[in-house]
Amino acid sequence: MEDLHFSEIIARAGLKAFNNLPKTGKPNSNQWTVLSCIVQENNSCCEVVALGTGSKCIGTNKMSPVGDILNDSHSEVICRRAFLLYLYEQMENALLKKESIFFFCQKSLKFKSNDNVKYHFFSTMMPCGDASIFPKCDDNNAGDVVGIEKCDLKDDRSVNSYEPLCKTMKGNDGDIYRTGAKCLESEEKKDPRGEGAAYHITGVVRTKPGRGDPTLSVSCSDKMTKWCYLGLQGALMSIYLEEPIYLSTLTIVGNTPFCTESLERAFYGRIVNLKLFPPYEGKKMIFQQAKDSIFHFQKSDQKEVCPSSIIWYKDAKKSEVAVEGRKQGITKKTKHLESSRLKICKAELFKRFKSLYQHVNSNIDSLNYRQYKEIAKEYQLNWNVLKYYLGKWPEKPNILLELNQ
Repeated sequence: MEDLHFSEIIARAGLKAFNNLPKTGKPNSNQWTVLSCIVQENNSCCEVVALGTGSKCIGTNKMSPVGDILNDSHSEVICRRAFLLYLYEQMENALLKKESIFFFCQKSLKFKSNDNVKYHFFSTMMPCGDASIFPKCDDNNAGDVVGIEKCDLKDDRSVNSYEPLCKTMKGNDGDIYRTGAKCLESEEKKDPRGEGAAYHITGVVRTKPGRGDPTLSVSCSDKMTKWCYLGLQGALMSIYLEEPIYLSTLTIVGNTPFCTESLERAFYGRIVNLKLFPPYEGKKMIFQQAKDSIFHFQKSDQKEVCPSSIIWYKDAKKSEVAVEGRKQGITKKTKHLESSRLKICKAELFKRFKSLYQHVNSNIDSLNYRQYKEIAKEYQLNWNVLKYYLGKWPEKPNILLELNQ
């Protein structure tokens, strides 16, 4: 049997899962997309349990107050949302005494994961935003192009008086890879857009670009930074779990720009002396590139972006295809029907949450989306601590948090 590096095992698992999917939603020969997968390792056995493709977002004006549109269709985000569906099914299996990665604790009314289970993230492109800013050179595994100077933290600073860490550029004659993600309008620090290495600053929260209409979706670098400290499960699911779910590794496919140092800087370098409250402690991922594995729909200047996204998770009856945040093939007459929603949109994930909540707690609460999130006090406490260090973070309109269905 071929003796493979672990990065190649992860990459081949992800590429095989993608290749096994139907053609629907995949790019054609002159299109490109981004693929992301979550690989579950259990007793040295690795299998893909969630998968997503895509590289688009919708603008603020297209966001839905009832949560039936997917705002962010970048592959990393779709993959993580598909993973949530997988976790919900595993929790339901545990309640039904079926095979599951979870054990249900009757005393705490929470689920505990099997200690042997680990999760690995695979992607065919570096996360957009801060992690994508690094030197262009012959050696893709390059060092920092941007230096980070950390301001001293004042003793009297609180979450409400946060000042972002100071970021400055080091001199560099070469050019850098650039990101389309934009600094926040409310952020004092802006990209200088100078020549070469002086084009970007680092260490600030960014939002993904939209066509004309700006988005409220933060970059994948920022979202994955949040996952590093608070876990993949999010606020609602944290109510069920004894411990957050962290990623162990991040693998990027071969034949694409890659930089370990920029990932370290984006996920960890901008946060200093962070102390979270239990059960949150953060977890540092191992970064690696599967240099022998190639994705045939890699981004290229000669190709157009694929407009569709694929959503798949283990045990799903079939994959779903999304276009502009909605299920492919939906018409104007049917787009408001519940049957027309993507399973990973906010409204449908909220429905899965409430269904499990009622089974676990044996009661029905008429709380809205925001109120349920407020129940996750440990998560919200640590999220506020993390935001203190990350800086400004775009707030969603209040109406988007009042979801009841």
